Amino acid sequence: MSRYITLFIGISVVISLIYIAGYKKNIKIMKQMAETLEKTFSPKDKLYTYLGGVLGFIAEYKIEGFEKVSVTLRLIPRQSALYLPFMFITSGKDSLQIMFYTKKPIASEFHIIKESPLKLTKPKIYNRDKLKSEKIETEGLRYEILKDDNHYEKFMDFVKLFDKKQFNHLAITKENSIVYVNLLFYKMDYDQLENSLKKAVNFIQTAI
Repeated sequence: MSRYITLFIGISVVISLIYIAGYKKNIKIMKQMAETLEKTFSPKDKLYTYLGGVLGFIAEYKIEGFEKVSVTLRLIPRQSALYLPFMFITSGKDSLQIMFYTKKPIASEFHIIKESPLKLTKPKIYNRDKLKSEKIETEGLRYEILKDDNHYEKFMDFVKLFDKKQFNHLAITKENSIVYVNLLFYKMDYDQLENSLKKAVNFIQTAI
C-alpha cells in the first residue's frame, strides 16, 4: 500500500513542478511579447484581454497610419501535464496573429500559406472554393497561394521579412481591409520580431 502512496505523492510532485514551471514560462512570454509589441507600435491607446489566465491575450492598439492593429497571442498550456502527450499530434507551438486594419481599401484578396509536412497548421479559409490555387517553392519551402487575381507577387517580399521557420500564413482581405499575419513559434527572438514588424508596418503603408 505504501508503494502506491509513494507513487501518488511522486506523481503529484511532478504535476506541481510542471504547473509552476509552465505557469512562469507563459507569464514570461506574455510580458515579453506585450513589451515588444508596444515598443514596436508605440500605440496611442491599448486594450488587453487575457485568455484563460496564462494562455495568452488579445490586444488592440491604436497606432498612427492604421484604423487599428489587433493581436492575438495563443500559448500552449505549458502548465498542464495532461497536455504534454498531445504535443506530438498537434503543432506544439505558440501562435501570434496580427491583423492590420488599413485606412486604404484593399481591392483584391489572397492568401500565402506555408505548407507543413503533417498539415497540422493549415488554416481554414471560409471562401477557399472561390479562390484560385497555386503552389510555389522558394528557399526550399513550399507555399500555397489562394488568390482572386495576380497581385500577390510583391507580398512574397513581405513574407520574407519574417523568420521562415515561424511564418505560417499571410492573408490580404477586402472585407474590412485587413492584412493578417500568423507566426508559429517554439522560441521567439523578440529583437528580431520587433525589427520584422517595423519593416512590415512600413511595407503595408507604402505597398497598399
